[in-house]
Parts: sequence; C-alpha cells; structure tokens
Amino acid sequence: MKNKTLYLGACAAMLLALASGCASSNASYVQSGGPNSIISTRKINIADWNSAAAKLTNNLLASGTLDKLGLKQPIKILVSNVKNKTSEVIDTSMLTNKIVMELTNSGKVIAIKDDKATQELLQYEAEMTGKKIGVAKLTLTGSISEDRELNSDKREVTYTFTLELNMNGTSRWIGQEQITKQSERSTLGF
Repeated sequence: MKNKTLYLGACAAMLLALASGCASSNASYVQSGGPNSIISTRKINIADWNSAAAKLTNNLLASGTLDKLGLKQPIKILVSNVKNKTSEVIDTSMLTNKIVMELTNSGKVIAIKDDKATQELLQYEAEMTGKKIGVAKLTLTGSISEDRELNSDKREVTYTFTLELNMNGTSRWIGQEQITKQSERSTLGF
C-alpha cells in the first residue's frame, strides 16, 4: 500500500512537472511574418506567404499589364488555387487568399476564387436572380516549388512562387518570387 501511494505521488509529481514544463511564462505576441517570426528551413511559414503574395501582386499591379489590356476596370479575374509542387503537405489557400485580398483591394479587379464553394454560390445567385454568371476575362494560376540543398554544416531551401495571368489562353504576365532560407545543421545531422 505504501509503495502504491509513493508510486501515485511520483506519477502526480511527474505529470505536474511535465505540464508546467510545457507551459511558457515568457510567451509574447510578434508581428505575423515579421522580423521576430520563427524561420524554419523545414517548412513554408507565414512570413514566406506574406512576402511572396505581397511581392507578386505588387509586381503585377506595378507592371501596368491590367491597364494595357483595354478592359473596363474592375476586371473580373478567376484566381485558381496555387498548385503545390513541394514535398510538403501545405495549405496553399493561405497564399491564394492573400493574393485575392491584395488584388481586390487594389480596385483594379474583382477577384473570384476558383474553389467549389465560391462557384456553387455564384451558380445559386445566378439562379435566384435569373442572370447568367459573368465569365471572368482573366485567369490567374500559380504554383510553389522547392529546391533543397544540404552540405556538412548547412541546410538550405529555396521556395519558388510563380503566378501567371492569362487572357484568352494567352499569357499576359508572369511573375516569380524566390525565398531562400538557411540553417545550421546540428552535430547529430538533423
């Protein structure tokens, strides 16, 4: 009985130590994707999404391509989900959502996502109002690929984000943003 009590006491103490070790008293807020965000060569993080989306959409808007097309603005543009060509399982909608937001807020386009829920909603609204769904004049497609390198003391990953604007099946603008990150390899090789 005494051993059982000691055993239960030791288990309770160990659980308390584990719980207090997992809690962090020095947690703080940082700017999402800002200079204090954690950088990892093992995965794409919020700083990568923010940087790639902002640079690519700013590049598209600054290129003047939308103004040179001769279409009445705001131009309806269908934005496809970004294709993941990396070895990671990632939610590319984070990038797609950011691009749609940046383009829509520019006032030059009406960005419509190419996902099932949005398309069903458009179809429903057309049926309810008796109007046809307006065809998007432009399509925006994209992809993310990666290149990983290792040597005896460093790990490096380069993510390449590519966007392509098409009109009538013809490419009108292509943008690419590369983000490269490095980290020291541990002495254990991980």
